[in-house]
Amino acid sequence: MNARGSLLLGCLLLAGCGRAPAPDFAAPAAVIHEPVSDRYLVSNLGTPDVDGDGFIVSSSPRDGARALWAGGGASGVVLNNPRGMAVVDGELWVADVDVVRRLDLGSKAPVGQVEIAGASMLWGVSAGPDGNVYVSDVGLNEALEPTGTDAIWRVSRSGDVSLLIQGEDLGQPSAISAQRAGLYVVGWRKGAFFQVDYRGSKTDLSLAPEGRLSGLARVETEGYLGGRRAMVPSWLASSWGGATVYRFALSGGVTALGAALEQPGLIGVDLGRRRLLVPLLGADRLHLEQL
Repeated sequence: MNARGSLLLGCLLLAGCGRAPAPDFAAPAAVIHEPVSDRYLVSNLGTPDVDGDGFIVSSSPRDGARALWAGGGASGVVLNNPRGMAVVDGELWVADVDVVRRLDLGSKAPVGQVEIAGASMLWGVSAGPDGNVYVSDVGLNEALEPTGTDAIWRVSRSGDVSLLIQGEDLGQPSAISAQRAGLYVVGWRKGAFFQVDYRGSKTDLSLAPEGRLSGLARVETEGYLGGRRAMVPSWLASSWGGATVYRFALSGGVTALGAALEQPGLIGVDLGRRRLLVPLLGADRLHLEQL
């Protein structure tokens, strides 16, 4: 991480003359790049202990201009504490405490929701290659105390819910990424990085120097693979404990990217611009890092 590659969007951007000011971030918890309309969608928890004031902000990758995308009581959209998001068949699926809310990407209107009975805090959402959507319950309450509900749930596109895996040995699963080989997962409690296949079998992969991992993204960078120069995949995980982003290499090594990041949330990647997107919940900012 270097000064030249770091961009911080921390100031309040105002729209043109006569327009309403752009919304401030308020405890931004997650960000994704929505490539069809080329925008960053940032979920915000809003005011602590206040239901219904969560919202999603759209931020331009080109100039950082922001606008309210959904929530805040607008257009019938209810968001309490929105976290992880995923684009699924023209819809935005949003983890919101114990419910996955579904919003139309075009109209932004609510088109349904999926309740996860008994969940404490839904965190990550990822669309799988098998046609299902996967959602993690980190097993924490609002005070970030353990509840023992650690689990990963499978949701069909029609809304049917089934359990993939559960148990405290998951180490409070936060962010998840569905790939062909299965789900890649990071844990909040100890900073574990592991894989869960689509049959529910868990395989440990690595351990971060510090815990409280909150976000996960797969990236490819130039390097050497098999003695030849190639694009080498690795995984990036944001950490509250380390106040940084860790890189998990294929070799098993773990390195910190370096910058001090206050409570980094669920991270995203802009592949075309080769940017890492990091919402800073503790600083009410969106941090952009050139990869």
